[in-house]
Amino acid sequence: MNSNKPDNLNNRVITLPSLSWATYDFANTIFSMNVVSLYFALWVVDDLGGTDLMVAFSRSAAMLFILLTMPLLGALSDRMGNRKSFIFVFTIICCLSTACLGFEFDLLTYLIIFGVAVFSFQAALVFYNALLPDVSPPNKRGKVSGLGVSLGYLGSLVGMLLVRPFVGVGDAFSRQEAFIPTALLFFLFSLPLFFFVKDKRTSTITFIPPLWELFKTPYKVFSSSGGFPNVRRFLIGRFFIVDAMETIIAFMSIYLVMVGRFDQRKVVIAGMDEIMIFLMTATVFAVLGSLVWGMVSDRIGAGKALKICSLLWVITLLIAVLNPIQPLFWLIGPLAGICLGGVWTSDRAYLAKIVPDDRRAEFFGLYAVSGRLAAVVGPLIWGITVKLAEPLGDIKYRFAVLTVFIMMLIGYLLIRKLPEGGEFA
Repeated sequence: MNSNKPDNLNNRVITLPSLSWATYDFANTIFSMNVVSLYFALWVVDDLGGTDLMVAFSRSAAMLFILLTMPLLGALSDRMGNRKSFIFVFTIICCLSTACLGFEFDLLTYLIIFGVAVFSFQAALVFYNALLPDVSPPNKRGKVSGLGVSLGYLGSLVGMLLVRPFVGVGDAFSRQEAFIPTALLFFLFSLPLFFFVKDKRTSTITFIPPLWELFKTPYKVFSSSGGFPNVRRFLIGRFFIVDAMETIIAFMSIYLVMVGRFDQRKVVIAGMDEIMIFLMTATVFAVLGSLVWGMVSDRIGAGKALKICSLLWVITLLIAVLNPIQPLFWLIGPLAGICLGGVWTSDRAYLAKIVPDDRRAEFFGLYAVSGRLAAVVGPLIWGITVKLAEPLGDIKYRFAVLTVFIMMLIGYLLIRKLPEGGEFA
């Protein structure tokens, strides 16, 4: 009788460690929504006199450092058998950087600080994702991943409601006031992971390998991924898919203002402006979509779920490119939410299925690279497209979305032939 207890516990979806792990998604998505999507880009362009290209350079520089450092740090994490320490350090750096945006500096300093915050946010995610198999049994990873994603989007809703710099009347509006409260909320809700999730150490190594050996790691990992062709194809496809998503996330608020004629300074209801209502609507569908796609992923396979979500993204972005009237934005928002929740839920569960456990953090480092490598280029393409098409007026943003559509389409075409079961070859 007693021998069955561990198995029953191991097959539970919601345990203290899995819930604490998922709560970190709740925490970091507050930063992603409030800083990356809702306030920073518009603050720079609309309030400080900056440009899309400036924001793109800052974000791309952060992604370039992710590209250069994450496989290296992932390998170091595997050798040390430690992931939580890396999550903690990068979370603290991200929170401090975000808070610094609330103080008075010049525009260049703000862009540098934003880059540091984005880098730290993305770096922590590498090690956070690598913890998924430690907090869930293999047959429940889709559901636990979906729980994390849904809590993440719930966190973005809570973040928008708790951080409202536009509360007031007349001209009482300051996007900069959003940054310090966002940093505090991110830190507060990340604490359960640090208290209740334990590393399942796979190594007792206590020394740091020679630096020159670690710098060889990214090349070695990518070269060795040739022995896992499905992993390599997945990572290349993800290169395009996640870049497209994150480019839209970064510039969505500008697109809504410039093309959709949404007004962030106009309070519509309960202190909420049009952009906030739009993003909250999309987020509600992302929460529901994450939970549903978590169950669907476990039932039909994470690979098939990822393909369906990616195809739905292609359709959604095509509507965004062709959309001539504002009412269609209210269709795009829910579709984008469903797509976001589905991709984030299924792709990391799929990778966890097709990589060896003893090389998990290395491949999750490449997972970050595949999603962020194009993010070095993607935001720049957006910024350059907007700059070159400036004589065309607001149509320039439609051309920018077209480039994102093309990236998503390429990503879908690359992953659609992957095996559903996640075989290595």
